[in-house]
Amino acid sequence: MAANKVKGIRCGVCSDTFSARMIREHNDANMLSLGARVIGMGLALEIVDAFLDAEFEGGRHGTRVDMITAIEG
Repeated sequence: MAANKVKGIRCGVCSDTFSARMIREHNDANMLSLGARVIGMGLALEIVDAFLDAEFEGGRHGTRVDMITAIEG
């Protein structure tokens, strides 16, 4: 929760690979948060791989990221 208080950070909590891809592709997330008591090591590695392999799609999603950035001040 505190990570998103830092200027320039867009962090999402993920417990599956789909969410990890979507926070990168749609929200240009640059930080990933995983619950240690929620997922096992094998799944955590798959989630990290999905997050790192995904790229921001831009386009209509860029408007949302611009709005998030504007809130930072």
